[in-house]
Amino acid sequence: QHASVASTAAPSPSLTARTGYVTDSANVMDQASRDQLETTLAAFKQREKIDFAVVTVASTGSQTVFDYSLALARDRKSNIRDGSDKGLLLLVAVNDRHWHIQVTRNLESTLTNEVLTTLSTPMRDSFMQKRYSEGIIQYVNAIIGKLAELNVSGK
Repeated sequence: QHASVASTAAPSPSLTARTGYVTDSANVMDQASRDQLETTLAAFKQREKIDFAVVTVASTGSQTVFDYSLALARDRKSNIRDGSDKGLLLLVAVNDRHWHIQVTRNLESTLTNEVLTTLSTPMRDSFMQKRYSEGIIQYVNAIIGKLAELNVSGK
């Protein structure tokens, strides 16, 4: 049912989604939280060789959150040529009240849907109270913690 949608060009909230770690196109995060998250994700990439990006948008328009996030993740991968083959992209579509996390194949066995859903509970609770910065940071930290616990490293 979404075949025609999936073939459309990749959305581009901004160029920072291609190379930065945090793109808050929906303007739901305060500057201190964006800076904190950017620092956390840059250090995580340097330490673990795993690219992790966070993107917020007001809406994905006519695309599903899955298709939109997949297009962003593919676009990001084609623009980050540092040899890392592990990555994550968290997309939050605020007005649509949807979110999705794209995980590269080589992390899927570790970060299963069940694990990601369990880790997302505090984020979903924060989102219900419109505390997006808090929820996103909690989820990112939970995922980083889980990967550290399971000792998944690109080293």
